[in-house]
Amino acid sequence: MSKAKLIEQNCYEDIIYERDLESNLEHSFLTPLIFSFQDNDYLYTIHDLMSGGDLRYWYTQQKNFNEKECKFLVACIILALEYLHRNKIIHRDLKPENVLFDKNGYIHVADFGIARMLNNEPEEKLIHISGTPGYMAPETIFKEKHSYTSDFFSLGVIIYEMMFKKRPFIGKNRQEIKDKMANTQIKIKEPPKGWSPEIIDFVNKLLIKNPEERLGNKGFSELKSHPWLKSYDWKSTYLKKEKAPFIPPKKVICSEEIESVNLSENSKNLKKIKSSELFKKAFINFKYYNKYSKTCREKREKYINPHAIYDEEENKFKSIDGKNQTKEKIKEENDKKILENKLPPQPIKTKIFNNKKEEYKVDEKNGILLDNQIINLDLIEINTNTIKIGEQI
Repeated sequence: MSKAKLIEQNCYEDIIYERDLESNLEHSFLTPLIFSFQDNDYLYTIHDLMSGGDLRYWYTQQKNFNEKECKFLVACIILALEYLHRNKIIHRDLKPENVLFDKNGYIHVADFGIARMLNNEPEEKLIHISGTPGYMAPETIFKEKHSYTSDFFSLGVIIYEMMFKKRPFIGKNRQEIKDKMANTQIKIKEPPKGWSPEIIDFVNKLLIKNPEERLGNKGFSELKSHPWLKSYDWKSTYLKKEKAPFIPPKKVICSEEIESVNLSENSKNLKKIKSSELFKKAFINFKYYNKYSKTCREKREKYINPHAIYDEEENKFKSIDGKNQTKEKIKEENDKKILENKLPPQPIKTKIFNNKKEEYKVDEKNGILLDNQIINLDLIEINTNTIKIGEQI
């Protein structure tokens, strides 16, 4: 991403917010941030490759999704949203372009450019407009206060589009879509051929304009206990033991093509931006990130364990092995595993190889060999009775 163009478009702060948000997320059905860094002119973010394309691509390929495939995709999205909402994050831009397939046919939710975290759940709500017209909830497009249920409305639009090959609200511009939303309450009466009445009821309740009456307003238990999903095997899907009903072919491209932007790197405006004080200071907070570093792992500890599914009725996290655990219990077990896997201190200051005694330095706290020595590891014969207690070979 060009730094100068981000400043010109006045979205450089949003990019830093997105990077900070993504660096704390880790879930099976999200696209995790692996690395981020920058040079003098550009910002770089690296994510896992999703080689199956996105949902929009398959719409353009005239892919006809059946109810079994739809249920599987919706389950993956719900698990991703559940993790986000439990961490007080609203995605706000759920649409086919942001629903990606991996090579095994599993769904991953992407693009957190306009996602926001709520600090005081559930009292706090967002007001400013955000999202893509056609997939935005009515309360969002009309600039009213909105919260987590706006993501459920977007999910309803995606399911509707899989069923009927079109969105429920279509217009040439944002205003036409707003007018249709204001005057129409979508209600499907007859299911398409091959689709059950249960899914019709599910979609109709997701597309209710009033967010307080919308399915999911009381939590994810409302979604999971609905007749359409009541008997669904969530554990099997989460562990990815179930074979996806639709597996994309190996060679797939995404629907989003490279746009020709009318912004030349040599334009006078960009040259002026590059020489400005803002250009020097704007991206100071866009720091190098490595998902696998110890610091990043510790930072993510405050987020809800991604390997547990929340049971709203019991108000506990249900781990993937079927046991009910609280957040504190999960954290204690994770800390215990870290301690068990940690190398014990090495008090010994010498080692013997080929009957030759050599001095070496040891970090006694972490048990790490500090200096790199070339050591001959050939087998040698030693009388173990002569070795004193506490020495190591």
